[in-house]
Amino acid sequence: MPLAPCPATLDVVSSPPCCGSRKVGVVELALLWTLLGEAPERTSRALLDKVAQTQAPWSLSVRQLNRWRVKWQLNRRRGRPRSRVAATTPGRGEIIQVTPRLSFVGGHLFAHWLAQHAMFDPVVVPLQQALTAHRQSHAGEDFALLHHREATLRRRFAALLFAPLFGLECLTQFDTHEPPLPTLLGQGDHSSTLSQFLGQLERGGAAETLMAVLAPTQPSALAYVDGHRIAYWSRLPMHKGKITRVGRIMAGSQAVITHNDSGHALFVTYYPPDLSLSAVMVASCQQGVQATGSHLLVIDRAVHSVAMARTVEEHGMGLWCMLDDNEHHGLDSFEATQVGTLDDGTPLDSGRWQKPRAADPRHLVIVAPREGKTLVYWGTPKVKGDLAVSRWAAVYRARNELQELSFKRLNDHGALKTNYGRQTRLGPDRHQQRARAKAEQALSSAHQRVEKHLEVVQVQQAKVAESEAKGHGKRLLQRQEKFAL
Repeated sequence: MPLAPCPATLDVVSSPPCCGSRKVGVVELALLWTLLGEAPERTSRALLDKVAQTQAPWSLSVRQLNRWRVKWQLNRRRGRPRSRVAATTPGRGEIIQVTPRLSFVGGHLFAHWLAQHAMFDPVVVPLQQALTAHRQSHAGEDFALLHHREATLRRRFAALLFAPLFGLECLTQFDTHEPPLPTLLGQGDHSSTLSQFLGQLERGGAAETLMAVLAPTQPSALAYVDGHRIAYWSRLPMHKGKITRVGRIMAGSQAVITHNDSGHALFVTYYPPDLSLSAVMVASCQQGVQATGSHLLVIDRAVHSVAMARTVEEHGMGLWCMLDDNEHHGLDSFEATQVGTLDDGTPLDSGRWQKPRAADPRHLVIVAPREGKTLVYWGTPKVKGDLAVSRWAAVYRARNELQELSFKRLNDHGALKTNYGRQTRLGPDRHQQRARAKAEQALSSAHQRVEKHLEVVQVQQAKVAESEAKGHGKRLLQRQEKFAL
């Protein structure tokens, strides 16, 4: 019997309100509707015997059956059964149109297909192990994720996976046990949000466990690295940085995120926001290379120092970036030769500085259009050896699409602008520490100057006393004048 979902706008005869329930699905209700339509005068017990003959894998009581008969207005008249009346069901071969009881039927079908192929097992098993380890190491903590069964973890992770694909905003939209209220009433009565599940995953330390499962099996050599600051509202003393909200310097964290050449986020490390990106970039890149295997890194022009290029090259990684506009004066600043052209016909030059700079390992690629400003890309020797210089400009320009727009998509989904969980990095305010250290250094220097001046005064005072004792004339006057100064 074919089924086709459609809005509940048809009449009662051709479209019964089959919204399903916890024990009875849509297909079973369609079968029950067919049997009732064939013989509405049949008693409920006789109808249950008829259902049992179909060997349907579901049980239905007389009381539940009577409720459906009243709802469909197919309840039997009082008294003994009369002669059979004309059937009110549609003709053979017609489509029975029902309203599905699930809000996102496509998501459930896709999840069922993934479950048949055991696609969630490599994720659920390590997640259970991570939660067990967290429960043993943090005996005093207690939150809902620690008590989830395997089936619950599977459904919640499936909802988290399908959220950006199907537009899920809360876990109840992926519920298969109870009819979701948005389907029945158009709105829900509570919010079991995906943000809560994300927060509990972070609190349980599931990131390191899931990293090995969710990372691509065939990593690419190319990766894009950039930082993203996340504000955190708290009255507790925390590190403060450049995250501003309503004129305030907010506390929070700084996420250094690594994307692959397909735009997928591979690795994330968190640092206090008051630390500059240059101070944490090398350590974060080393961790990202060990976790993902990508050793050629593309970074925004926030990091462009020669010292950074030398440090990255010493650690066996490749790095390329852009020069700021105030670091060069066009093609006149370089000794370059043309190596190709871009798709729009713009010449592509490659070379080094016109005036050689000591200890500068960077190789330069210059894009000088006829109209507009000149763009200069630089890379370390490892980048030059592994990637043709003619591709540098195209690869760097792809960063905006693969990383910057990925940040915007993560912000829209609500997965990047919030510090989930309770892993707040508490500590003293380093801004005050730096100001105090600067004041203490100034005070120490002042004390040293005072002590030095006091020594000079004491030495001169001793000389004056010596001249007075020996009865000097002219020398005494000279020493007294110097002592007065």
